[in-house]
Amino acid sequence: MSRRRRKNRAIEDTIPGEVLRAVFPLLLGQDLAACMCVCKLWREIARDYYLWSQLCAKRWPSVRSTKGSLAKVSPNSYFSLYSRFSRKPRSRSMPAPKLTFEDLEFYLDIWSDEQSIFSTVVPGGIVRNRIETDPQGISETMRTHIHNDTYKLTVAVSPRLSVKLDDCVMVSLLVRRLDDERVACIVDKAGFDYVDGHGNLAHAYEYLQISPLYPFVSNIRVWVAMLLLNAGEGESQEVFGIELDFPDVASTDNELLCLLEILDWKSID
Repeated sequence: MSRRRRKNRAIEDTIPGEVLRAVFPLLLGQDLAACMCVCKLWREIARDYYLWSQLCAKRWPSVRSTKGSLAKVSPNSYFSLYSRFSRKPRSRSMPAPKLTFEDLEFYLDIWSDEQSIFSTVVPGGIVRNRIETDPQGISETMRTHIHNDTYKLTVAVSPRLSVKLDDCVMVSLLVRRLDDERVACIVDKAGFDYVDGHGNLAHAYEYLQISPLYPFVSNIRVWVAMLLLNAGEGESQEVFGIELDFPDVASTDNELLCLLEILDWKSID
């Protein structure tokens, strides 16, 4: 007889089945499941139909209804139901994106009262770079903002752009895939309607246009912020940078690239 079999026989001889049948109904589901791994006798008793039907009835009272047919599927239906749906779902790692930043090109335009005041094309690899050198004249609040750890994309504005926030200032952003010559719209003339005077930021946002292939993905916002040297009312503001932020879903490069993959890409051939 193997050592394992002798150990199981010793457990079975030490604690009789009558004691187990009295104790097992008092256990929680995860503890009862653990008892099934001890030995053959414990497994046979712990898998009892009644025990698992009681546990399921506490968690989902409706499954014991006479109107349902769940319990008639098989003798182990309650055990299967509890074991599959009561455990916490395992965290899943983000799949590797097919896109890279080197595959992308960003087209940024800013208007003031319908007049184009800034246009630039930025390679994908550039928008990942932070503003490393503090522009002269920025506030301490802005200095803290541009050096914090929050994930965002940045486009430096050089030479600096002068805007009047009392005017209708809007932003558009297209992204082009260099690997297959398709284009997606990220922002379509969203207005900078909120000005954070203390933080020296002007904000615009838009809901992303997701591909029809993902009908259950919606209401994902992209925020665009103009980084200002100052934010006084009625004055022209100097803009030294543009930030893109996807706070609802993306906090890493891989998450953002996976998000961009499901945009509503259009062929321009």
